[in-house]
Amino acid sequence: MQPDERILVTGGLTGIGAGIVDAFPGRCVVWSRRNGVDLTDEESVATAARGLLAAGSPPFAVVHCVGDFDEVPLLDADLPHYRHMLDSNLTSAFLVVRHVVPALVAAGRGRVILFSAAGASVADAKPRAPLYFAAKAGLSVLARTLALEVAASGVTVNVVAPGIIRHPHSHRVSQDRMAPRVPMGRAGEVRDLLGAIRLLLSEEGAYITGAELVVDGGIGLR
Repeated sequence: MQPDERILVTGGLTGIGAGIVDAFPGRCVVWSRRNGVDLTDEESVATAARGLLAAGSPPFAVVHCVGDFDEVPLLDADLPHYRHMLDSNLTSAFLVVRHVVPALVAAGRGRVILFSAAGASVADAKPRAPLYFAAKAGLSVLARTLALEVAASGVTVNVVAPGIIRHPHSHRVSQDRMAPRVPMGRAGEVRDLLGAIRLLLSEEGAYITGAELVVDGGIGLR
């Protein structure tokens, strides 16, 4: 990635996305509901994409950090809640991919990083947050399929799967309960994700595609 190349960060005004923006000062374009882009609405994403691409060359990278979390049991969830969790975590990624990634493919280079969750790609019961993990599992399939489809173009597609990451908008009650289970003895911070992000954006990471980098302090080993 060259110093003048841009990074599109979705959800970049809060949480993990904001930490990524801070790590690459002056280089990020941010899409968020707070600055007028509804990432679950196709027309909103399409309009933002047209503006982004009209402003110059496409971004070198897309880092998608959007996705709500909750712990509603499966039989307590209703259809609006189900749709919200899938739209927030999966539909948003699909829309960004659909409207931005073709420009990266046409440019013949670029990086796509999607955020899942540690353990989401393992097909077992997820009673703690079933709809969240179902959506993130779908995201993993989307990412690997996209990686295969665009591999010949020089664009890489990978997933970062965080464990318990503390930030101002994180689910603190759940984190406080789960943090003692982390083998490394603490919950993660946004800075713990930056090594994975920098690797995937770097020239040294150019041969990595279709991968899932789990950054969870070892909690997935339990």
